[in-house]
Amino acid sequence: MFIDSRSIGEESVINTDVCIVGAGVSGLTLAREFKQAKFNTCIIESGGEKADKATQALYWGENVGIPYYPLDTARARFLGGSSHYWVIELPENGMGVRLRPMDPIDFEEREWVPYSGWPFKKEQLDPYYKRAQEVCQIGPNSYDPKDWIEPDRRNELPFHDDRVHTTIFQFGFRDVFFKEYANEVKNAENITTLLHGNAIEIETNEAATEVIRIRVACLNGNHFSVTAKTYILAMGGLEVPRLLLLSNKTQKSGLGNENDLVGRFFMEHPHLWCGAFFPSSVGVSNSTGLYEVYSKNGTPVMGKITLSESTLRKEKLLNWVTSVHPEYELSYKKYLGFYEPGVLACRAIKNDLLKNHSLINMKDHVYKALSDTNAIFRFIYRKTKSHYKRDFNRAEHITVYRLNPMVEQAPNPESCVFLGTEKDALGQFRINLNWQLTPLDTYTITRAQEILDEELRKAGLGHLLIETKKDIVPKGIHGGWHHMGTTRMHADPKKGVVDPTCRVHGISNLYIGGASVFPTSGYANPVLTTIALVLRLADHVRKTMDA
Repeated sequence: MFIDSRSIGEESVINTDVCIVGAGVSGLTLAREFKQAKFNTCIIESGGEKADKATQALYWGENVGIPYYPLDTARARFLGGSSHYWVIELPENGMGVRLRPMDPIDFEEREWVPYSGWPFKKEQLDPYYKRAQEVCQIGPNSYDPKDWIEPDRRNELPFHDDRVHTTIFQFGFRDVFFKEYANEVKNAENITTLLHGNAIEIETNEAATEVIRIRVACLNGNHFSVTAKTYILAMGGLEVPRLLLLSNKTQKSGLGNENDLVGRFFMEHPHLWCGAFFPSSVGVSNSTGLYEVYSKNGTPVMGKITLSESTLRKEKLLNWVTSVHPEYELSYKKYLGFYEPGVLACRAIKNDLLKNHSLINMKDHVYKALSDTNAIFRFIYRKTKSHYKRDFNRAEHITVYRLNPMVEQAPNPESCVFLGTEKDALGQFRINLNWQLTPLDTYTITRAQEILDEELRKAGLGHLLIETKKDIVPKGIHGGWHHMGTTRMHADPKKGVVDPTCRVHGISNLYIGGASVFPTSGYANPVLTTIALVLRLADHVRKTMDA
């Protein structure tokens, strides 16, 4: 049942058994797990069934670190949450998101990655990954490229060594959550969803060991409270720490923040367009079909290139993966001869004349130009014939590919979310985001490309043009709207906000469901791991409610 919170009586108290804050991917997944339970569930959702500018504006905040997306556009504050922002175009005329589990090494404590290590191994999450596949309505729980190749059309690039290899991402359709699952929750007899209600404070007993109620406010001025036996925060990696920090009546630094950990260790997956892959032959270009988005047996998939576990250990790198995309403009330039020595020399001569009006110190460039006149004349002829670009056959002439790496970010306490000084329309302090990278992050970005270049050359497949440097944050680096780590999981309350069951340390009935509990991020999009963790949490909550 959906109820408009703006119509609830002022200062009313709504009683339930389980209270979930947030009706995004995590909140809807939790609620579906409870729809056959003997207890009642109430969801508090800030937005309605459609986007609303005033509600979305509550997300506004300030970026004070590495340039990042405007915080009010990096998330969706209405029913279905950020599944509305899954915008990859898929072969089945839909839109969706990349999905795959994290790797076993991502769960390990690695001596070269400070603050790394989950309180359990991947094997403990594997049964929930299998269930998460079903929740996302994607294909079999297999990410081995051998299960997805199509002979003569889509094969792995034949690397000689095991330093790099191909892996697979599957894709899930976004409307599964904000349409199908939202409708299931709406029709569940034991679930009530309060739309247009904003959780503004978590109230506890005097010892801050038990949550008593959650205070809710509406933009129309209405206020009420929800009381429950168990509370689960499922509002995403920026709003969960915000609410904990705002709830500071009994713990002055914020709930769960006795050790100054709430909001710290913010992680993204650094993305960037960088480098270019120049295949050695047309045959190599014709072998890249596995690395496109395509559908097999009804499941959209895509191959990517990653580093082997042994390489990560030997090189002491973070996890890293890259997609490979046809680069039409660069391919056209190569087709013209843009990168031939004589043409490059002519460009250098032109630039020097424009800048200095002199040919002094240009002897080397003049010599290169005179030694490569065939390439120069061919370039001029093709460049002046407009039909060459008009008739340029992309399928046959793609000879350059662009890399789009997605990189694990090292846990870093200085990368953080904290309360700012400005307030929103409800009188709540907005957040500031200080996204920061470490030297290990920037080193991994470039060293991984160097390793891939070495292996491409060794296998006779081509080479890379590497544009980044190991000690500089690359221009154009950006995130993927993946907000992780801000309420990290650890068995020791001095090292984490939640325990291995996702319960906030020291508070008996407060849990967190979402990527904010990740101790490390791997390179995989967080959705599948988030759902697996939420399913695990749902099982735990059911057991505690039945006890």
